[in-house]
Amino acid sequence: MVTANRIEISWLDGLRGTAALVVVAFHAFLFTGRTGDAAAAMPVWGAIVGQGYLGVPVFIVLSGYVLMLPVVRGGTGTFRNGTTDFLKRRARRILPPYFAALLFSLALIAAVPLLQSPAGTQWDTKIPVDIPAILSHVFLLQDLSPQWIEKINGPMWSVAVEWQIYFLMPLVLLPLWRRMPHVVVVAAITAVLLVPAFVGYGAYLHPWLVGLFAMGMFAAELTLSERLPRWLPWGAGATGLAAVAVFVASALRGTDLLPFKEVVAGGLIALLLAWGGWREVNGRPVRPLRVFAARPMLYLGLISYSIYLFHSPLLGLANLVLLPLGLPTVVQYLVMTFVAAPLAVAVAWGMFHLVERHFLNRRQSRVEAAVHHEQTPSAAPAHVRSARQAGPAA
Repeated sequence: MVTANRIEISWLDGLRGTAALVVVAFHAFLFTGRTGDAAAAMPVWGAIVGQGYLGVPVFIVLSGYVLMLPVVRGGTGTFRNGTTDFLKRRARRILPPYFAALLFSLALIAAVPLLQSPAGTQWDTKIPVDIPAILSHVFLLQDLSPQWIEKINGPMWSVAVEWQIYFLMPLVLLPLWRRMPHVVVVAAITAVLLVPAFVGYGAYLHPWLVGLFAMGMFAAELTLSERLPRWLPWGAGATGLAAVAVFVASALRGTDLLPFKEVVAGGLIALLLAWGGWREVNGRPVRPLRVFAARPMLYLGLISYSIYLFHSPLLGLANLVLLPLGLPTVVQYLVMTFVAAPLAVAVAWGMFHLVERHFLNRRQSRVEAAVHHEQTPSAAPAHVRSARQAGPAA
């Protein structure tokens, strides 16, 4: 929906919530048994659920998309109230739940001896907790070192990356956006920042995620364009073929070509957002995408950040509690997926109400109100040109 004050594409929340659950499912598999047990016991299923880390590029592309929509509507290529206001709003939205999850994780590790000693499980990568690891998480710099990136609460590294991209957006990305063809900006940034993946040094920094964020920005611009470019279907086809090639090459090589998988996955999501978003604001919604706008999906999207932040240490603990029972690996995986994971989501739901809901932005507050009143934000026809002239979104 496009109004004089805002753009509402309600299925974005459900898409974000789905990505969060995919990450949880991946971690339930990863944490099952000793390190590598689940992959050895269920190789075929592991090849499927093991792609769950691709939820991260979905989050990054969505972030670039949502943050760029008001910039495109403003027509100046800058933030409505300046960079300082943008960073303040991002800090208020992102940091309080992040620090709550960090304190929760540290307290859990300190209170439960089982979490303090290596046991040959995936949790071993989170300990020991030392001062450098804590400080790197406090300053959101854990992605700068392979010694810090997985400590304490693994998924937090991507929050650090996104936080750093928030500074790059006004200082680097938008200035380039105003001076160069946008498709060139996206392609150049992505190609250059994939270099560490080729040379095998610094890949832990995940620099190519900046390119994925730029893909989301480009998708936002296409969403509010007068018409979609003719190359879009060809671009989708080429990206799809690239995705098939990367996944086949990964299987044949026996190594996970993670950077390239993330880039092609991000490209496909960006193209989906451009196409689906354009049709939404022009009153021609894509019906399958409306599934993500159903009330349960909206609520899932609303609490997705808390799910992402709080689930990992709880799954690690659940696996360690189950280990002494000597369950077959497949049985332990089922317990992890259908008992431990829902319990972790329930705890995240509680933390959402305790912490995160007090720091929702205005759009999310409207979603929360709609969900609690059993209403689904609807999409109304509106022409893109009038949307551009209406002013920046709230």
